[in-house]
Amino acid sequence: MLRAKSDEAVVEGARRVPAAKRRVRWVLLLYAVLFLGLCGYFTLAGIRKIDTLDADKLNMGFVYGFTLAIVWVSFGIIGALCLGKFLVGVSAEARIQELLILYHDRLRDLGKLPSEKDGDPNGKAKGRNLALDS
Repeated sequence: MLRAKSDEAVVEGARRVPAAKRRVRWVLLLYAVLFLGLCGYFTLAGIRKIDTLDADKLNMGFVYGFTLAIVWVSFGIIGALCLGKFLVGVSAEARIQELLILYHDRLRDLGKLPSEKDGDPNGKAKGRNLALDS
């Protein structure tokens, strides 16, 4: 049988989330720069290669152009998505965690947190409604 986490364990897990998301945001910027840089590098290399082709080897120009299209689609889109996620951030997703921590700490300060010995393993007190106690 699976045992549910206690309220304290859930809140402690939530306390670690905002710092981890800030680190992930900078990693996303690093990936965006990497992928968009690779896209730019391969574009310049492909254009230089096409410029040096002789007239009798223009069929290779099609291959280089097709390769550039694949590079733009793969690296360009991934880089743009990483850059977008960096710019937008993860604030909306982290807001739920911040509210959980805030309300838990406020209930602890007021002494209105249900204890596990009074209730079930999830921390709900028997026959007690927190909304009615305030």
